[in-house]
Amino acid sequence: MLALMSGIRPRSYLGAMRSRMIPLLVAALLAMAACSPKQPVPAAPAASVPAAAATTAAAPTTAAAAQKLSVDVVKQQIEPVFTKDPDCPKGEWVTDKGNLDEPYRTSATDFAEYDCHLTDGELVPHRIAQVIYVTFADTKAANDYADDAVGLYPSLIADTTVVVIGAGLKTVDMRQTLRSIENACSCGHVT
Repeated sequence: MLALMSGIRPRSYLGAMRSRMIPLLVAALLAMAACSPKQPVPAAPAASVPAAAATTAAAPTTAAAAQKLSVDVVKQQIEPVFTKDPDCPKGEWVTDKGNLDEPYRTSATDFAEYDCHLTDGELVPHRIAQVIYVTFADTKAANDYADDAVGLYPSLIADTTVVVIGAGLKTVDMRQTLRSIENACSCGHVT
């Protein structure tokens, strides 16, 4: 009785609390792990390398791992998916900035759109601008383009680059395809 009154718990009480708390702690740790970013933990530097040299040596590896959203990354992700759709068995990348809406043309530094064709040599594409890739001179222009010009469609925005996938292809999930591009470059966010 004296032990309960002084704040000291009997051993049986502590054992019961421990058996209840351990599953709760394990569940909390698992929940935290599930919510944490899925980035690999960098390896500890070798013991023979001074700490300052190890930090300097690790920086290029980290920078090399972070890719930039480029038209090549977009091509690698969309072409295999799009060519399986019956409305886009053949595709063509067009880089004429004249196809970009006038207010955005002057601030665009890189532009490409993917047109769908049913056959080789088809003069008029079956579907025009199924993918639009634009890099702008600044982030304001990129955000304005994503909000104003293509605001009805989901887009991937990575710094000054915007990728939009148009509707109309029966087998292509626009948002899922944008997420695959996002995962491929480990950059940007899908709106």
